Amino acid sequence: MRMTYAAISATFLILIATTPPGSAASLQVSPTSLDIAAPGTATTLTLNNPGDAPLKAQVRLFRWSLVDGEEHLDPTTDVVASPPIASLQPKTDYVVRIVRTAKAPVAVEETYRLVVDEIPDRTNLPANSVAMAFRYSVPVFFVAKSGGAPSVAWSVQTRNGKTYISATNTGTRRVRLADLKITDGSGKPVIIAKGLAGYVLARSSKSWVAPGLVHNADVPLQVTAMGDLGPIDARALPEVPH
Repeated sequence: MRMTYAAISATFLILIATTPPGSAASLQVSPTSLDIAAPGTATTLTLNNPGDAPLKAQVRLFRWSLVDGEEHLDPTTDVVASPPIASLQPKTDYVVRIVRTAKAPVAVEETYRLVVDEIPDRTNLPANSVAMAFRYSVPVFFVAKSGGAPSVAWSVQTRNGKTYISATNTGTRRVRLADLKITDGSGKPVIIAKGLAGYVLARSSKSWVAPGLVHNADVPLQVTAMGDLGPIDARALPEVPH
């Protein structure tokens, strides 16, 4: 079953019960991103329980894609986590192994999301209280042997009274964008995202709405951002609606 990325990525709360203050477990995950370069097929993730109570965690993997500019997560058996359920004692680390089981070599960077859910303990808890269960969504990249590179073209289009800025990546590697902004014909900067703006995956497109911008459809815009490979300074060319 396909899910939108927004439906699964955020930290969430389960309204059940809580352990007494000071003894509650709190799951931590590291690293926050996984890159596996071919011919490698495996890596590890560390779960940590810094709390005073035991906890359990579930680890799942989803194929991560951009469909019509929207992020989606689909169940997959091409990459697996071992073990998928972990029991962590207080003040301990637990290592989870991530393995690509697909036999075909990686031609274009493959992208997945590793979702780690804390499983709350419902036993011996006070009534009418709240338990916090943490969810982590870790990007996982299997990189082709050649390494690959992004190749991003920008465009601007006005639809239904809104201005959209789009990035199309025809390359074989993702690009991670932060501090994304555009400058209109008058020289006025318009901030699209402070901090992380998202990823444009290989052979995919992603769009953002430019808040408050009424754009002349014939005028290019200047785009600036910080990419994971360095600063970006590009022109967004007008796109003719289909």
